[in-house]
Amino acid sequence: MEHVTAPYLRHVWDKNDWLYEGQHGFRPGYLCESQVITVCQGIAESVDNDVIAIDFSKTFDVVPHDRMLMKIANSGVDSRVVAWVKEFLLDRTQRVRVEGQL
Repeated sequence: MEHVTAPYLRHVWDKNDWLYEGQHGFRPGYLCESQVITVCQGIAESVDNDVIAIDFSKTFDVVPHDRMLMKIANSGVDSRVVAWVKEFLLDRTQRVRVEGQL
């Protein structure tokens, strides 16, 4: 379902010029990795011997879901897609496998 939804969202947001030009993930030709490099270069250029901690958590894990859903709904996205994203986020859990153990 994500492979259907992502191109639709990209189309709507590109048409409405809704994404910030510095947005790397979620856009063709831009990777999350290139965003990390851009951020690290910016920090390196602006900091002298200071310590900085950065959390590159996934957005869905740190952004309040109700706020994000409201912004998506206000961006011109079809209400059925907003409902699908909402259902995807409800009661979501994650598991990590390390050396064969979950």
